[in-house]
Amino acid sequence: MNAITGSIEASPQSDLDVIHSAPSGARFPDPLELDDRSDEIVVTTRRAIGRVALVATEVGMRFQREALPYDPMSWMLAPRRVFDGAAPVDACLDRDDCMRGVLIHGLGLGLDVDRAAIDTLMSSDDDDFEDHEFRHLYEGQFGGAGRSKRERTGRGTRLRLYTATIAETRDNVMTQAFHASVARNSGEIRARLAGRFGPDLADAADIRIGVHTASPLVVALVPGAVIEMIRQMDRDCGTVAARTFAVDIQQCIQA
Repeated sequence: MNAITGSIEASPQSDLDVIHSAPSGARFPDPLELDDRSDEIVVTTRRAIGRVALVATEVGMRFQREALPYDPMSWMLAPRRVFDGAAPVDACLDRDDCMRGVLIHGLGLGLDVDRAAIDTLMSSDDDDFEDHEFRHLYEGQFGGAGRSKRERTGRGTRLRLYTATIAETRDNVMTQAFHASVARNSGEIRARLAGRFGPDLADAADIRIGVHTASPLVVALVPGAVIEMIRQMDRDCGTVAARTFAVDIQQCIQA
């Protein structure tokens, strides 16, 4: 709590340092103080507030995951190129800017990127960001050891389609991966991932039942035609072909 005193000034600089030369438009009142009659009134919706909360959660999780030596609050309050110079706390009230923020931090693409680069990723998936997809982005975000709430619900016996995503940076190499196959439980999927990517990356995988097209890694890695093929297999899990069905997509970026 001691990090927030007086008004907050956020710098657009990539190092996220709080500096005193920030433009006046970047000043935010101390959120821990009582409301003041001079405070700017912002009229919005509960959905829009949820978007900002979602992006803030992604920011905090990424900064912790990658041990970034910066303040997530400063990132949320500073002008960013990807939002055309607006601060994320304002811009992410909008649905499209919310998606941009989720993609940046869900994929670890940088602390600020060109808007056109993110829009290219967004345009590769035409699915609408409806309520059920928004709820999916919330669910499983607060579990530990890479295991989602869905995964911890027990071990089943019926064949189901599972998908897994991995986003890890180790030894200056960023690994992003997607896997889909049919199994009786998530333990079988994790064992397959260990064989393909090694036990460390397998342990970090987020395993879910079904395919979730709003997931940032799915948006970035999986072409639409492959998504349709996976959906078809999801409907045909009981067939003989399903037992040998598997999709693995991986990209590695040397830092």
